[in-house]
Amino acid sequence: MSDADRADGFRGLSHPLRRKVLSLLAKGDCTVTALQEALNVSQPVLSRHLAVLRETGLVEDRKAGQQRIYRLRRPAVRRLTKWLRQLGA
Repeated sequence: MSDADRADGFRGLSHPLRRKVLSLLAKGDCTVTALQEALNVSQPVLSRHLAVLRETGLVEDRKAGQQRIYRLRRPAVRRLTKWLRQLGA
């Protein structure tokens, strides 16, 4: 894992709302609406955080009709987890 990948991963994890999004997505794919309702946040706030998670490679999305469905990118999370374990974290 490169330094840039680690920095991106930590950027994705740096905000509590993004960590909550990742926890929800760890249970399965979610629409933006489902995430918004579960987290009780506005759509603009959620969109900003989802954009960061996409940019950092921790989540991906796909379009289904007029909805966006988000999914955890498990390989990216595993690489970050593996690196943290190497540190003894």
